Amino acid sequence: MKIWKAFSTGIKKINHHKRIWFLLYGIQFVLALILVLPLRSQWNAMIGHSLAGQEVLQGFGANVFIEFITHYAQTVSSEMILLFVIGLVYLTLTLFLNGGILGSFSQKYGEYSANVFFKNCGHYFGRFVRLFLFSLLFIAGAFLALQGLETPCGRIAKDSEPLRVIFWLARHLILLFLVFFINMVFDYAKIMTVLEERRYMIKTGLRAWGFVLKHLWKTLGLYCLVATIGLAFFVLYTLAGKSIEVSTGLGVLLLFLWQQLYALGRTWVRLLFLASQVTLYKGTSEPVLLGE
Repeated sequence: MKIWKAFSTGIKKINHHKRIWFLLYGIQFVLALILVLPLRSQWNAMIGHSLAGQEVLQGFGANVFIEFITHYAQTVSSEMILLFVIGLVYLTLTLFLNGGILGSFSQKYGEYSANVFFKNCGHYFGRFVRLFLFSLLFIAGAFLALQGLETPCGRIAKDSEPLRVIFWLARHLILLFLVFFINMVFDYAKIMTVLEERRYMIKTGLRAWGFVLKHLWKTLGLYCLVATIGLAFFVLYTLAGKSIEVSTGLGVLLLFLWQQLYALGRTWVRLLFLASQVTLYKGTSEPVLLGE
């Protein structure tokens, strides 16, 4: 199957399952509210009394984050715990919902059923947790391998600051690529689990590596295509967000609406990864026995 065919069919699958799209957006919106409300007083204080605070609504994340941590970290230790808990809840929900999402996308064009959707969520949740833990071994291996390059890179660079910066940047870019690549591989492992009712997750993870490497240009090309769209959305969101004046109530409202549109777009991209990958796998792989 060609990349563009998988891509276009993935878009059709999302359009057919709009309810899933809005369900995921709603969950993310609720989690964001839970996270933001406990920090509201600290954010309001920073917005009202600092230069960096004026940049919060205009998308300047680095300065805002640094000032927030520097001046308010001592007062928000419990909120930092909440941040960790919310992150853990979000990860758990993602693994849980992936079963329903992939179960829906594996159907040709079946009607959405909440009962079937959440049944699939629970049915595959345990297996997806095991796959996630297995994937962490590969991520840890990639991290340790790149850490091992730090000493030889330091010897080559010696006292050259530009070389040190180049090596540091190269290592981190390679690590980022490897993390995304591993995530892609285990997306296919989840797809195999759902489409073929696989129960042995280590074996499934290893077979996913074999599938991705066998069809490297297709799998990587499709992943990069969808990722490019996600990056374009982010750039458009950032540039347009900076142009919105937030000195008035109308400006704040417009920026809030723009942020929600971006959240919808980001959720759509996340679904497009899975929908297009399901299509590519079904159109490329050979039939196997269920439960193998």
